[in-house]
Amino acid sequence: MNRNQPINTSTQIQIPFIITMLLCFVVYWGCASSVTRVPIKIQVESTIDVTKYSGFAVLPFIEAKESGRQRIASSDETGAEIASLMRIGLGRNQNLDVISTQDTLRLFSDETADKDLLADVSELVRIGEYFEVDAVIVGSYDFFAVSQPRRYYGERYSRRLQRYVTDYQDYLEKTYILSLRVVIASVDTEEIIQDDTYERRAFAAHSVSSFLISEVAPQQGVLKSLARQAISEFTRQVSPHYEQEERFLVR
Repeated sequence: MNRNQPINTSTQIQIPFIITMLLCFVVYWGCASSVTRVPIKIQVESTIDVTKYSGFAVLPFIEAKESGRQRIASSDETGAEIASLMRIGLGRNQNLDVISTQDTLRLFSDETADKDLLADVSELVRIGEYFEVDAVIVGSYDFFAVSQPRRYYGERYSRRLQRYVTDYQDYLEKTYILSLRVVIASVDTEEIIQDDTYERRAFAAHSVSSFLISEVAPQQGVLKSLARQAISEFTRQVSPHYEQEERFLVR
């Protein structure tokens, strides 16, 4: 290169700029490498307008009999028991007023709720006006089971081979499923304001003998346990509450 050739001034400007940017990147990366998880509470609003709907009447739930499923027989009181559990769940919220089980059963002492009630909004409104509430809750439940063969792999010590070998054991996995549909009808607007389905499952491993016993044994305990879980989710959705979430604090 000719010694008398002038140096490009743009190159002189770019080199310090690049070095400065690299230094800034290194400093930022070093600072940002410290990340801390910070739990914070987030307010979650209700799925319905709690300023407008605070009084509820919960009617006995209706058994839905879906075809093609391994349905589990339930008692005649199951629908009323699910409704009672929901009244207890809603009653924990001090801002909600729920008609008692005794007052509700007085209306249904001579009549039984059927599946047509789920679609008859005018009848739900009439019941709501009778109880002088803002909304009426009714629903249906479907309790069934699904059974599938499973294989569990493990290890056992073989005395003949003097080492651990892979072994397996066949068993039957029975899945209990509760599908709970919850419908809320507004007495004022005479329309359905919420219609959701909550599904909960429980699993049990069986041998051939225990599986046969489970087929004839009552499963009311499992049904109530799954119903409590589904109702807990529903009552949490219709009540303003706080949930804990994680945020990342970069230092």
